[in-house]
Order: sequence, then C-alpha cells, then structure tokens
Amino acid sequence: MARSSGNRKSRRRQLQASHQKNWLTGRYAILETLRAAVWPIDELFIASDVAAEDFAALAEIEQLAEDACVRLRYETADRIVELCHSEHNQGVAARMGEFPYRSADWLLEDQQATKGGDNRMASPSLVVICDRIQDTFNFGAILRCCDAMNVRAVVIADSEQATVTPQVSRSSAGAVNHVPIVVCDDLCAVVQQLKHLSYRVAAASEKSDGEAWTTDLTGDIALIVGSEAHGVSDKLLNLCDHKLRIPMLGKIESLNAAVAAGILLYEIRRQHLHQ
Repeated sequence: MARSSGNRKSRRRQLQASHQKNWLTGRYAILETLRAAVWPIDELFIASDVAAEDFAALAEIEQLAEDACVRLRYETADRIVELCHSEHNQGVAARMGEFPYRSADWLLEDQQATKGGDNRMASPSLVVICDRIQDTFNFGAILRCCDAMNVRAVVIADSEQATVTPQVSRSSAGAVNHVPIVVCDDLCAVVQQLKHLSYRVAAASEKSDGEAWTTDLTGDIALIVGSEAHGVSDKLLNLCDHKLRIPMLGKIESLNAAVAAGILLYEIRRQHLHQ
C-alpha cells in the first residue's frame, strides 16, 4: 500500500527536525554562542552572496570565529539552506559540537566552595531541578528565566528530559551559554545532597495548600519544576520542605512549566533581596 501524502510530509518534518539538532542558525544565536565561548562550534558557514549591508552585519561573527580558530567556510545562501535545512538562517549556520554539561560532582564541589572559607556570607544560592521537562520550548524558556534570576545551576536527568539543542538555545535567548546545566542519573540523590548542604527544597504544585507568597523562601533554595503532563514525581515531592501553589485568579486552572518557574523564581529572589 502506498504511503499517503500526509505520512510522507510528517516523516519529512521528523527527519528535518532531527537534522537540525546539529545546526544552530541565526545571527544573534551564533553571535551569543561565540561571545560566550562555552558550546563549541565545529564548523561555521557564512553566505558569500548576501547584500553588502547584510555582510557587514556578519563581520563580528566572522571576527569572533577567526579569533576562536573555528573552521570558517563561505557558501552560497542556497547551499547553506541545503546544509542546515532551514530557510530562516540569516546567512549564517553553525554545525555544533557536543554541549558541555556539568556533573553532579561539579555542582556539589561548587556549592561547598561557594559556602566555605571567605564566602560564608555569600548571597543565598538558587538551584533549579527540572523533572521530566520534555518540551524544548519550555526548557529553553526555563533556562532564560534562570539566567534572569541568577540561578547557580539547572539540574536535569539523563532520561525523559529535553536536552540542549539549537532549538532550546534559541528559545532560551542564549541562556544555555550562561547557566551551568548539570546532568545526573538520579535527581533524588542530588536533592538529598543539596539538603545536606542546608538547602531547603521547594516544588511547584497546584495541589498544595501553601501559596508561594506566604511561604518563607529565604536562604538557599532548590526549586523543582515538574512536567506539564505529570507534575513533580512523588519521590521528589516527598523530599520537599515546601510545596508551592500559584493562586489562579482567572478561569484557567494552571500555568505551563516555564511560566510557573518564572513566577516562583522571581518570588524567591524578591524574598532574598528583603531578608
């Protein structure tokens, strides 16, 4: 039986999305990545046949790439579309290397160093733990909120979780380059270790009676954000000191994970500033 046109289009979109996982496109996204010098670029392609004013806009990207010894190639605009499978590339596309995730050991050593010695009076630390956030746009938006609220690190599991892709980078507005992302095989173990370091653990939960505004969130806080489909797992909820509900004043009964994370992060930092 011949495949339907709809099935062929769906398969083509899936292949294109898979292919684009290796490619970062757009001037701002690539410029931010080069400036941060965190996520390695294997190869950078710049359109050789763009208008003069557009080529001038690519000059800083070209200079940063040369300074970082990134392999630079000039191709026609049509050829760049063929390579990255995206027509919205603004004349520049980067083939990305492996993203530099941090380990749980790094996180614990970093926290011990931050709170020890001459840093005992350091401002309260804030860590975000993502529990099965699978939507890449949500994950990117959470990372953007984390950068805005000076989150020390974001912890994710090595399964059932969106990872860093060019799409996540774009939706994070480049925050993937500035917020350390820790990958672990056991979120519960990391939470328990943070509790040993005097963190209090809070989770976003619409089923809780405790409202964010009336809960003491001063001191070092680890905030758990659960998936839209399942929320925070029971194992993680059992480790929490606080379960936070955001009062809903309208007809809709819930917020998506990224919006909820942004509201709660702001409230935590507001309390930190006033403690």
